[in-house]
Amino acid sequence: MSQRNLIILLLVTVVSYACYVRGDQNPYARHVASGLAAIDEGSLEPVPRRELFDGAMEGMLAVLRRHGDEHSEFLLEEEADPLRSEIRQQFGGIGVRIRWVDEPPRLVIAGPPDAGTPAARAHLLAGDHIVAIDDVPTDGLGMEEVIRLMRGEPGSVVRLTIGRHGEQASRSVDLVREIISMPSILGDVRGPDGEWQFALPADPRIAQLRIIMFGDRTADEFSRVLDQLIASGVRAAVLDLRDNGGGALDAAVAICDVLLPAGRTIVETRGRNGALLKRYETSGSGRFLDLPLAVVVNRNSASAAEIVAACLQDHRRAVVVGERTYGKGTVQQLVPLAERSLLKLTWASFWRPSGTNIHRMTDASDDGAWGVVPHDGYELRLSAEQFAAYIEYRSQRDLWGGATAIADESPAADLNQGEEFVDQQLMLAVEYLRGVLNDGTP
Repeated sequence: MSQRNLIILLLVTVVSYACYVRGDQNPYARHVASGLAAIDEGSLEPVPRRELFDGAMEGMLAVLRRHGDEHSEFLLEEEADPLRSEIRQQFGGIGVRIRWVDEPPRLVIAGPPDAGTPAARAHLLAGDHIVAIDDVPTDGLGMEEVIRLMRGEPGSVVRLTIGRHGEQASRSVDLVREIISMPSILGDVRGPDGEWQFALPADPRIAQLRIIMFGDRTADEFSRVLDQLIASGVRAAVLDLRDNGGGALDAAVAICDVLLPAGRTIVETRGRNGALLKRYETSGSGRFLDLPLAVVVNRNSASAAEIVAACLQDHRRAVVVGERTYGKGTVQQLVPLAERSLLKLTWASFWRPSGTNIHRMTDASDDGAWGVVPHDGYELRLSAEQFAAYIEYRSQRDLWGGATAIADESPAADLNQGEEFVDQQLMLAVEYLRGVLNDGTP
């Protein structure tokens, strides 16, 4: 089959998906394919076939957006591959976190390299300046370009030019990329060995599990971490879903499954005209039924994060703390297309156990019924300034571990805007769990 015919065939397939073809083939698919062939063969100025295909995809997605679908996307290869890596939670790399610091900006290694990775074996250190990647100077590069240069096929070699504080000359080091696993369950802060510490300094009986995404490995990570924490004496947990934009529906379902008894509805997916597609129910394999829980959410908690929060709230399994969530109640599927591009297509909506859809429509009012709203007495909204302070605090703590530890203060106090930032949303959840642990009541 010629490349042109292959592209036309792929385009017909995409149109079928985008239009939810049922029964007879949509006649417009044939017209689009004919138009593509006519332009390819007869236009006065020749146009690359891939650009025609990309343009057709973007045009169809624009129509979906005009009809209220703001979450369907067409992703080129360079956009699709990072998404695939995120869902798999794996990529070829060397095991470091990087950040721009100072003025003018310098690209530095933030925190110790992950244990057992090429970077750790090469004795790279937190604060090392990455001067060049494969002899390409990092000055002036964007983070996307840096990541593209740093990552690659496992077994391939990347050369880093490293500058170190106290050393006059930079040096080059060749590192062989390996498969690096991205954790999706993070703790409060990293210890000296680079491992996450989950028990909170304010009360070591309580652990903070920050679920930053829902990927293929999230459910297994979640159960493994809880097993270890319970064995070490942890008696309650805060599930921190702040700034979690979602991910795999199956991962959210699996987490709810281990926290609830059998026969409970976790979520329903519904298609056109509200038709029920699937009802997800707990299997009875719940292993952590008696662990007291609090869930912390904010304005950026969305999709799969909202599924977990809504499910645990509706079944009165956890108190929900923080801010009303984003309100993304739609489900996307990934359709592979030409040359590793992807169509991220909205195909269903999800409905919480109470029978409501949390999706915020484009014309929804601020006081409408959308998102997940914290329980009465546990809503703590941040101003724009306070939210920016929280993001900076969390970023510094994640990267360096040097931010001030969470103070053991009452959540009733004003949100702290001084040097010693206090995460009051987290402390409100901790106060609730302390009540449960101390006398059995919140």
